Amino acid sequence: MKWADINRGPGSYNFSRLDQWLEQAQASHTDVMFTMYATPTWASSRGINSSNPNTSCVNQGMNGPGICDPPVDLACDGTGTNAYFQTFVEALISHVGPGTIKYWELWNEPDVASEWNGDADCPGVANAGNLMLARMARDMRTIVLAADPDAKFTTPAAVGNPAVWLTKYLPIGGAYADIIAFHGYIDDHGSCPSRCPVAEKIGPLIDDMTASIASLPTSPVNFQQYPLFDTEGSWGSGNGTAPNISDPDQQAAFVARYYLMQMSRPVEKFYWYGWDFQKSGIFYDSGTNSLTPAGLAYQQIAGWTSSGQATVGPCTQNSTQWNCVIQNPSGVQAEAIWDTSQTCDNGVCTTTNVRASSRFNSYVDLKGNVASIPSQGAPVGLKPILLFAQ
Repeated sequence: MKWADINRGPGSYNFSRLDQWLEQAQASHTDVMFTMYATPTWASSRGINSSNPNTSCVNQGMNGPGICDPPVDLACDGTGTNAYFQTFVEALISHVGPGTIKYWELWNEPDVASEWNGDADCPGVANAGNLMLARMARDMRTIVLAADPDAKFTTPAAVGNPAVWLTKYLPIGGAYADIIAFHGYIDDHGSCPSRCPVAEKIGPLIDDMTASIASLPTSPVNFQQYPLFDTEGSWGSGNGTAPNISDPDQQAAFVARYYLMQMSRPVEKFYWYGWDFQKSGIFYDSGTNSLTPAGLAYQQIAGWTSSGQATVGPCTQNSTQWNCVIQNPSGVQAEAIWDTSQTCDNGVCTTTNVRASSRFNSYVDLKGNVASIPSQGAPVGLKPILLFAQ
């Protein structure tokens, strides 16, 4: 749900759809994150009342004008009343009440012009987009905390090259967040058959972020102490329209490797986007009422890592073979292993035999099938298997 979806006019709110989602979250005891973005056209600096409406904003079926532009009462240097935004935040927290929304994320992909056009709207003002976002972050934090002292706040979630964007935003607006957010889509593509994201590339992307964060001064705020949240990612595009990986086995392989690589880095929470997106993230087939191969892979990774309670890593690479040590809370170790030179196509996945450490005698695959490790070695393919002692 977006600001523009709910706040249809001054003092006019429609919370019905949001309420349905919140009820489902509460019933399943699921933490809720609300992403505050998409300026209503009536409140936008380049909306329907502007002399120069912005029709270039394209945001998941909402075509401006002005939804990617700042509110009309917010100046390029971050001054101004910002009353339209403040009033909406007040109405939202008053409606949902304390404790309903645990995480508050300000803005979606601020480094994408069709999502946030702040810099372009303010020529000649250095870092204008971030100055305005920082003001909005400060106002949102102040208003929400007054009603819900336990609420947590993330930075805006950049995509593509989050490391570069964060070094510009954090010194201005980082103090108004508790968590550093990013979107973990992979721009570095391979073939499968064409332009498929390579799951292992999420590792360097996260490493670049942590290095950039470490390069910033540690006073008055030490951003190295902030947790990292990947608040959106999958094998496809963010808008759920580009089927970058269409083979079900390749989807399962991507999911397992993508999760393991992030869990081996300091990413404390990851939001898959999304489990019911037919083309870019499908985990559940409503037609058959069953998990897809990708959904089964997710289920296995959750089991292998004790639903995130295990320690994952280090993950090491030897040519095309990857190994990730997984240690559960009781200290028992297992090892996930895969080989990116192997292939999957039309239900056929190739493997190579790999000698396992003598401490392991069994393995489990991404469908949950358990077998003893053959004398010739474990069958390792594009889809990870977990070696363990039984």
